[in-house]
Amino acid sequence: MVEEILKRKQATIEKLKQRRSIKEAILETKKTGKRAVIAEVKRKGLKEGEEAVEIEAAEAAKKMETGGACAISVLTDEAFSGSLKDLKTVKLSVDLPVLRKDFIFDDFQVYESYVYGADAILLIARFLSIERMQELANKASSLGMEALIEIDSESKEKILNQDVLEIASLIGINNRDLNTFEVNLATFETIAPEIMPELPKSIPLVAMSGIDSKEDASRMFEAGADALLIGTSIMNAEAITQKVRDLMNI
Repeated sequence: MVEEILKRKQATIEKLKQRRSIKEAILETKKTGKRAVIAEVKRKGLKEGEEAVEIEAAEAAKKMETGGACAISVLTDEAFSGSLKDLKTVKLSVDLPVLRKDFIFDDFQVYESYVYGADAILLIARFLSIERMQELANKASSLGMEALIEIDSESKEKILNQDVLEIASLIGINNRDLNTFEVNLATFETIAPEIMPELPKSIPLVAMSGIDSKEDASRMFEAGADALLIGTSIMNAEAITQKVRDLMNI
């Protein structure tokens, strides 16, 4: 019995130690001519009265993988009814790269993300100085993790800093106004043309938030997105697998 426990423990640790690249997953998906979708395990938003989705993280992630998602994002902040347990569960349940989506600002959180199996972390430019983003991204890189740098209309200038471009594995444009939580897809359409001339082609551009339909998805890809990060509309779908396929237009 002890031998079985040790084998199970070793298998768990080995899988948590594995590092997979979201950047490469996006680029490989594009090579096949398919749409790259990062599907998000997101239990709830911040709208007043919104209830958490009642589904196990592993079950949701497996359905997203079956639907063709190239990676899984896991929202771990308690305000969204998320947890690090969800992150670990998802990493052990799928064979896709896994992003930890949270408000990350401390080195401890980077180590925490590594231990729970994250392949990449989200860094929100609006809340971090350029120097702090560099420190956190470099720390993540030293542990084999990538950094998705999220920008919005208030922080877009930071991404044009050469120091930030050097540490970003991926860049995301958030369509959600973090002051009002209102969503406007025109945000991506406005910011993307401003920054794309300065971005190396090796850094995928991700459209985030507010993508509910295949028409929305097409709109974002036409505006220059290399991938989409989609949570609410997938999690709220009656059939998660089919919803992912619809958004990928397959």
